[in-house]
Amino acid sequence: MSTSHKTNKPVIDESEKSVVRFLRDNPDFFERHLDLLADMILPHDHQGAISLVERQVQILREQKDSHKKRLNALVANAKANEKLSSQINQLILALLDSQNLDDVLDIVQTRLSKDFNADTVVVRLFNTGHPSLPARPDVIDWSEPVMGAFEKIIKERRPACGQLKHGQLESLFSDEAGQIASAALIPLVENEQSKTCYGMLAIGSHERERFRADMGTMFLTQIGNILARVLKRTLDT
Repeated sequence: MSTSHKTNKPVIDESEKSVVRFLRDNPDFFERHLDLLADMILPHDHQGAISLVERQVQILREQKDSHKKRLNALVANAKANEKLSSQINQLILALLDSQNLDDVLDIVQTRLSKDFNADTVVVRLFNTGHPSLPARPDVIDWSEPVMGAFEKIIKERRPACGQLKHGQLESLFSDEAGQIASAALIPLVENEQSKTCYGMLAIGSHERERFRADMGTMFLTQIGNILARVLKRTLDT
């Protein structure tokens, strides 16, 4: 037994298609035939029937509002990026003035917490043999099994954002792990081709949507590259 499906979609014949093509190719048609405008009406969901001119004005207003919203969004995004760029520049200048490893770590944690509104900032350095590292609780030997949870991020040499697994949170944020709803993980490399990874910078947030998997990471990459270069200079002295 077959079942027929009816549709309310109007059937457009070839003559109607020809009219549509003609009007599109001749946008000044009604300007040359003003008498037709008085006879033409268009149905409208909320206001009943309106004239073609009224409908055109309404469409133009809607397009204007849409363009205005898009422009405002672009301006707001540009201002946010300008502010972020300025903050990163200040971070760079502060790091260039650092004298030792303690200065570097303190500057990163202070600046990111204050200027970037980070709830938690953690720097995990791989054991590089520097004499001051064994005394610091934020040094983790790459050979430790716990670092296997971050092997993909470090191997790809690119930041990753989003929600972390419980084990990852515990490894990075210890007692504060239960408060971290999203995080950004930044491998400390000079660039994506670098053979050496000095560690990882983790920025945690109490907000679930603060760091999303689909967000851009250009500025995070820049921070990681800068910090890696400073660490290279600091750890080699």
